[in-house]
Amino acid sequence: MNEISRNIAIVTEIENSVKYLRNGLAEIQKITAANNFYDPPLIYLSGGFERLFKSMLCLNFKEVNGRLPRTNEIWNRKNGHNIDFLKDKIEGICIPIDLPFAKDDYKIITSDKTIKEICEVLTAYGSRARYFNLDIILGNEQKFDAKNKWEKIEDSLLKEYYGEKKFYRMFKKTNSLEVIYEKTSELLVSKLEVFLRAITRQFIFGNFSSESNQYVFSIESFTDIDDNQIGKTDYRQLQNHEFIKREPVIDSSLISIIKEKFRSLL
Repeated sequence: MNEISRNIAIVTEIENSVKYLRNGLAEIQKITAANNFYDPPLIYLSGGFERLFKSMLCLNFKEVNGRLPRTNEIWNRKNGHNIDFLKDKIEGICIPIDLPFAKDDYKIITSDKTIKEICEVLTAYGSRARYFNLDIILGNEQKFDAKNKWEKIEDSLLKEYYGEKKFYRMFKKTNSLEVIYEKTSELLVSKLEVFLRAITRQFIFGNFSSESNQYVFSIESFTDIDDNQIGKTDYRQLQNHEFIKREPVIDSSLISIIKEKFRSLL
């Protein structure tokens, strides 16, 4: 296969990863007391993380070796769907960004407890937990219940937000359920947006690939989120191809940094 086709495929894969991730966030926002169907967000998020991480690793391999990788040079059949494994590799090619607005990005990428737990669930879901109920039907022991683990992540975020006592009091009031589910979606989406913003800003300000800035328009769904916009986007209302219209809140110093970084693109 010629190199032009392979390079075009990277663009497509990065664009697809963002679509998967946006759909995953939309499916999180669809969860309610009446709709506890967790498979769609798990499917979309695991697919989105895997595609984005692998694309970054391929670009980094090309940076180091002067060519794109071949089969089994970065991952193999055993760990190719392992989000934990891929994230560990991503952490190794990301760097701290010495800019005020992104100074916490590296910590979020490498040390955030909730993101780590999410990646563990997505890894287990992709490798063995997708067929939890089928395994039970067939009499096969299945110890990992992805839905249960995901709900524990939700509970942890709610306890952190409300405090443990208020959290348990709210669950005793049936009229609080919708409020609880809305807040759960907001907290989860916010956590994932902050992580995805940190990862995609590596395309702009990182050094894992000298070609990464060519994909800036593919990842703007997440790079362009300002702090006061975190958790405010209703992904349920968006089509896959649709540009997310957010009010620009970027200061002049950041504009000059971006222009310098993308001088060849402007």
